[in-house]
Amino acid sequence: MEPAAYRSWTAALKDIVPAPAPIPGGPVHHAPDEQVEDSEKSIPPDTNWTVYSASVTRGPFNKEEDNNPRTSAGWHSPGKDTKLKELQEKLSKPWIARDDNDISILVYTSADDQSTPRPTNPAAELYPHPHLYLPHPSLNLEFRMSVTLNPRISLGPTPFGHRNWISFTGGKWSGSWGSGKVLPGGQDSQIIIPDGSARLETNYLLETYDKPPAHIAIKTHGWRTGPPEVLAQLADPALADKVDPDSYKFRLFIEMETGDERYRDKVNCGMWVGSGMRKGAEVIYE
Repeated sequence: MEPAAYRSWTAALKDIVPAPAPIPGGPVHHAPDEQVEDSEKSIPPDTNWTVYSASVTRGPFNKEEDNNPRTSAGWHSPGKDTKLKELQEKLSKPWIARDDNDISILVYTSADDQSTPRPTNPAAELYPHPHLYLPHPSLNLEFRMSVTLNPRISLGPTPFGHRNWISFTGGKWSGSWGSGKVLPGGQDSQIIIPDGSARLETNYLLETYDKPPAHIAIKTHGWRTGPPEVLAQLADPALADKVDPDSYKFRLFIEMETGDERYRDKVNCGMWVGSGMRKGAEVIYE
């Protein structure tokens, strides 16, 4: 930007920004006296630079080097010993006027910066790459499964918590990519924590209705949480049917695997999340 534009801009702000106080023990900068030209002959300030906002920061004065462009109150004019590029870099930083006790900052920025998108949520500025948008996963109903249970066997307190062991007697399932039955022999290994919540881990086998059938191993893990009185009812098969599934949370992560070429491309790399409920001696989830 031309020096004449800077001088014109400084004259326009002379009544707004007070002259900086001298730095104790530092060099005194004297600005040359200039006559203000008539308004008809004056050069208007460059509209590419605008005052974006004013921000005042209070704090103790810390003595710094006089050549620091952020704390120097002197005016630097481009000359033979000063490159225009270096001057523009200094002037693009906040200009600071200071006295013995306070530091006042007038923040200005390029008009081009005002069009830069800024996150509407201040916390989003802390995200890595806050302006990068990623595709969001969606929820679609893939299958529903019903598993019938044997009576619970309690192993008692263990180093990890109160352990329960529940074996499966069978069940059935159906989904968008197949259907079949649950083979007997699977199990649910539960850890009950003091508030009654249950950490669930299950392993069992699915068999499809194909001829010949395919076999798919399935693993789930998750939590069943809720008010203690609700969880106590769920632990009693005689009362579990009367519990509203909206009164507790039963959430699962589900993984499957198979070597059958009819299903391996579908299930081996799949990831599912499920919501379940207890219905008597049966667990249903989808």
